[in-house]
Amino acid sequence: MKGTGIRSMLLLVIGAASCLLSGCWDRMEVNDMAIILAAGIDQGAHNEVELSLQVFIPASGNSSVMTQDSRKSSGRGEQTLVSVAKGTSLADAVSHLQERLSRRLFWGHNKIFVFGKQRAEAGVKDDLDFLLRYVEMRERADIYVSEGKAIEVMRVIPELERSSMEALRELSKTEVSTEVDLRDVIEQIVETPGQTFYVPYVLSGSAMSHENFVRNTAAPYFKGLAIFKEGKMVGNVDNNLTRGVLWLSNKIKKSTITVVPASVPGNVSISLSRNESRLKPHINANGKWGLTISIQCEGDVLQNTSSLDLMKPDQMHLIEEKASELIRSRVMGALEKIKKGMGADVFGIGEAFHRKYPRQWNKEKMKWRESFSEMDIELTIYVHILRPGIMSKNIPSLNQKER
Repeated sequence: MKGTGIRSMLLLVIGAASCLLSGCWDRMEVNDMAIILAAGIDQGAHNEVELSLQVFIPASGNSSVMTQDSRKSSGRGEQTLVSVAKGTSLADAVSHLQERLSRRLFWGHNKIFVFGKQRAEAGVKDDLDFLLRYVEMRERADIYVSEGKAIEVMRVIPELERSSMEALRELSKTEVSTEVDLRDVIEQIVETPGQTFYVPYVLSGSAMSHENFVRNTAAPYFKGLAIFKEGKMVGNVDNNLTRGVLWLSNKIKKSTITVVPASVPGNVSISLSRNESRLKPHINANGKWGLTISIQCEGDVLQNTSSLDLMKPDQMHLIEEKASELIRSRVMGALEKIKKGMGADVFGIGEAFHRKYPRQWNKEKMKWRESFSEMDIELTIYVHILRPGIMSKNIPSLNQKER
């Protein structure tokens, strides 16, 4: 009797607990989703927002990229649909776009946001507010600015990747550009006095389309960096000066530079595998703010088309000096253009002063733009080549020596 009572009570407890369990009442099947791969944000008429979404279509057959007016552009890769809607705000545009699709928009796979240049220049703060508040957005989604309209980039069909989203993300991992995601942008806005940051600046969609881009392989997807201040794009730098920005901000990846010796014809290409920059702020007795930047690089010789014998220390030192001069020109070019022309501290210089001189910084930060523009900067660059290769000279020079 006692065992029967305990079993009955146990069954009663289990039955009562099961009533509290909920099923998957809010689940969503894959067939009910419109899976977003990329989002483009453009400036519309009358200060409206024009939102374009690249949506994955899980269907078999010939691949194509389509807009909702049923126009098709030939190409390969994954099937995608580009859907467009306008609104008074980004949230309003999303709601209008949802009205046009039979499936619920799913943002979980969206990995890039592309702002059109006109929208970036008008300001992106309001758009970032929505992207941060909406619970489905990914903080690690990369951000780009297009030279033209963002919707053109959504329609691009790459040669090697399944969509323009994958092409941009993969290219960001190379030495040509850099990755900047939503979280990075917000951190820079919060931490920098002028709310400054940079994002990759890409070609217009027509320039990177199948007809133009494949026939002009010398043109990369990236044109450099778009510079933002107080939520608005204030300018851009080209690919050469982009390297200078990345060297200064300690975000340069493995890079290749080619130097031309003045004494002999030909050139030497160097692969820089280690790059380190240090910012050393200082305030002198007169209260003048200054900065010393030291950049150290190490690398290997990739190719030597000159007659220099890189096994000889004096000739190797010549190449190291030329490499230092090249890096200096790019770094100083980036500093001069951004510091004086845009007044945007995207290098982290203000943060370096904040860490070393917190009291002085609290007094100076409100007029940091003027102080930053007028600051004296001393730049020291040292390049050390570790491995010149297995040959002391190039092949023509070796042949002449044998004769």
